[in-house]
Amino acid sequence: MGKIKQGILGGFKGKVGTVIGSSWNGIAYMKGLPQSQKDPKTAAQMAQRDFFREVQDLVGQLTYEQLAFLFPNSAKGMSRRNLLVKQLSADPLIAEGAKHADLADITSLGNAPTADLPDVTITASRSNITITWDAENDWRAQHGDEYPTICVFNVTQKKIFLVHSTVTVGASGSQSFSVNHDAFGIGSDEYNGFMLSTGSKVVLVGFGTLGVINRPARQKRNPRTGKQN
Repeated sequence: MGKIKQGILGGFKGKVGTVIGSSWNGIAYMKGLPQSQKDPKTAAQMAQRDFFREVQDLVGQLTYEQLAFLFPNSAKGMSRRNLLVKQLSADPLIAEGAKHADLADITSLGNAPTADLPDVTITASRSNITITWDAENDWRAQHGDEYPTICVFNVTQKKIFLVHSTVTVGASGSQSFSVNHDAFGIGSDEYNGFMLSTGSKVVLVGFGTLGVINRPARQKRNPRTGKQN
């Protein structure tokens, strides 16, 4: 119980309802008790949390190198990962009360300069996925000797891959290349994707795909020396 001193206009010490009274250096203070936050876990809240978790998982599949490729110019005060979260969350697919990142409808990501890049078609078989393009336009005619990178979405399994083309854009006609299907999914999965311009005149190597199946175990450290065994 709180005790009032110096009359009703004076300070008090102790707890009265949700208020605590105290004094320091002769000065009376009052503060409210911490309030517990209600977490009713409504259906709408749970759907939003599941959606946010799905988007975070998608963004987490990309390395810093890949994010820098998608976002050559990062926004001030916002990381590249948050930029991608914002893009993937912008227009969700809503079905049966649930929200999902609509990978089947994405045609561009990042803030790199865009051009009239050819649309790509991705077909899957038991052993390979094949990426094809054949649209003809001015950009393609001027960049026929460039090796592009393809952003590939496994719509079914919610995966993102950045795949370097092993063939040039080509000034005209149909161009295609295939990669082994094992890292990307199974033959019945649905795919979507689009072309990214690299400006490179040689076949790029590096991050390849995001399908890391086996990751080497981290060596344990010696507790006495702090060094890895």
